[in-house]
Amino acid sequence: MKLIKILSDRIQIKTDEFEFSDARINDLISVSDGKVTLVTTVTSLTDTDTSPGLGDDDYIAQPESVKVIECSIIGSLKNGRFNKAIDEYPVTDIEAEGITPKQFAAMIGGKKSGFQIGKYCTYDCPALVDGNKFFQRHACIVGNTGSGKSETVAKILEEAAKLPGTNIVVFDIHGEYSNISYVDNIKFGEDIDFPIWMLGLRDMAANILKIKEDSATVAMSALRKSYHRICPDGNEGKPVWFDYKALLAKMQELNTQEVNTGDVYKSGDKAGMYKTVKGELNGKLTGTVNAMEAKLSDKRYSFLFAPYGQEYLYELMQEIMGGDKPVKNIDLSGIPHDVAIPVIGALTKLIYDIQRTGSTYNPITLVCDEAHVYIPDNFQLSASERRMVEIFEDIAKEGRKFGITLFAASQRPSELNRTIMAQCANFIVGKLNNENDKTMIKGMLPDGNESVIDSTTMFSPGDVLIVGDASPIPLKIHVQLAKERPQSRTIDFWDEWKKKRSTDYTEQIKEYMEN
Repeated sequence: MKLIKILSDRIQIKTDEFEFSDARINDLISVSDGKVTLVTTVTSLTDTDTSPGLGDDDYIAQPESVKVIECSIIGSLKNGRFNKAIDEYPVTDIEAEGITPKQFAAMIGGKKSGFQIGKYCTYDCPALVDGNKFFQRHACIVGNTGSGKSETVAKILEEAAKLPGTNIVVFDIHGEYSNISYVDNIKFGEDIDFPIWMLGLRDMAANILKIKEDSATVAMSALRKSYHRICPDGNEGKPVWFDYKALLAKMQELNTQEVNTGDVYKSGDKAGMYKTVKGELNGKLTGTVNAMEAKLSDKRYSFLFAPYGQEYLYELMQEIMGGDKPVKNIDLSGIPHDVAIPVIGALTKLIYDIQRTGSTYNPITLVCDEAHVYIPDNFQLSASERRMVEIFEDIAKEGRKFGITLFAASQRPSELNRTIMAQCANFIVGKLNNENDKTMIKGMLPDGNESVIDSTTMFSPGDVLIVGDASPIPLKIHVQLAKERPQSRTIDFWDEWKKKRSTDYTEQIKEYMEN
């Protein structure tokens, strides 16, 4: 046996055909020179025939072969325990052996202050996650659609919910976690209202009325003027109550305003009446006024115009950040998508600002489902979109100091904000096929883990890697199903098509037209 190549993140071993005869991809092998012991995972096996050419009559001879094993270095052994740090490398004269289940169990140690997420596939050994290291720094779970992300999140939520002081807020775009018993489901649109003033004037204008701050200067100026008339003590960037209908009335007034010139008609039907001219904004706000009226009359947006005053802010935020249950699920499945994203941004800003105003901090984690949708890595964002992304970036960079962390979930990590990804200390990686997504994840991980990420292409639903501080070793884990599972949005087309199909869409069309 000979170590023929050693790099900072991988090694190559040359041996004969008999050693490691049953070695497989992803097996663990310890490599030691007597002083330094590395833990490696097999990434490639090559068996090469080295005997001279044989004739047809030489079939009795057994050809000699050399086996070459390529391995990625994932850590080292110190006093029999696995350590991710590598202080020294062995010389070329080494001994290598496969790691047995008993050695593996001793290597990763006993129970930590955390929870069991599943079992290691190769060794049938409990896979433990350090709860402190997972939640005290940001985390990210990625994987293709159908790879088991929601099931894994549900398992983590279930384990965390067993603690009496757990406080987790989930932004649930599809309503997947709404029926779980330990979850307080806050469903906007049907059960809970979100008054439009809670967005603040600036974000209401940009995200609801679709007024571009950098180009629609006339409309924005008129809105600000009207806002400060009806709300003298208002703050455009904060959720200060104002009367939307009064704001609309002021905008209508400016759009039809006529100004007295001081002159008087001397004859005709208007004799004695003052002459007027169109006001500065007369006719220039029609589009904005129409947009304001359309939102007010559209039933889908009725939850934005509930008649609540400033006290509603205190009630809602107490329910979201406090409450009796350990997990608060912000269910956005019942409201239009174009409003759901601004609501996430407004709530995140409120939670973060409220959290960091205190002198003592009750830890809180934000679970961001479909995070790439509202925390994208895109430099061509509008001003309002950029503001929302910056809130999440601020939490990623500074939130840990104030007891607030992020747990992002995404099926497209290559589209997820890179600042947030770079601040994550733990990655849960399910099945990934897209090369851009795999490259993105590889770029965030220490050397030696790249080939491990490539192996996820062949994962089954529910198989994950956990790479980071919270898991002792980056090895494939099969996640145990939670007792209470999320509502799957996967439809079994073939099974459904076996049933007789309804051809009457009258009620659905009617509901669409009425909403």
